[in-house]
Amino acid sequence: MSLHSAVWRVHCSAVDDIALIESALAWLAGDGVELTREKNKSYHGAPQLILEASITKKRDARDAFVRLGKQTLEELLHDGISSHIDENKILHLRIDIDDLVQGRVRMARGVERKMAAKGRFKIESYPGEKPETVIVNLIEECLES
Repeated sequence: MSLHSAVWRVHCSAVDDIALIESALAWLAGDGVELTREKNKSYHGAPQLILEASITKKRDARDAFVRLGKQTLEELLHDGISSHIDENKILHLRIDIDDLVQGRVRMARGVERKMAAKGRFKIESYPGEKPETVIVNLIEECLES
């Protein structure tokens, strides 16, 4: 399978259209998603809402990864996947929130990274396997189908 789970998170301010962002996040996560809302305060004290879409089944996590689309997956390959993977075998992605609410998936760049849907995909790799190789194989498999 190559992915254990996935989580998408968006930090929303009081002026954001929460229902629109939540709908886009549910679409991005796909079936098998559990949406949660957490009221909090930002670093500077302003009220904020954290939307989180958790995917715990392997098949659903893979489907959520495929939902990124061909262009985004090709971009990941081109950029070098290693810079997106941490020491805990988690693939980190940021999707531009403005495009997401319009039904498009595009990697966030530069200042767009501040207000983005943050994705974390737990990679299923075992001793002797490199997480980078597992993700590259998954991307190539997704691009072929």
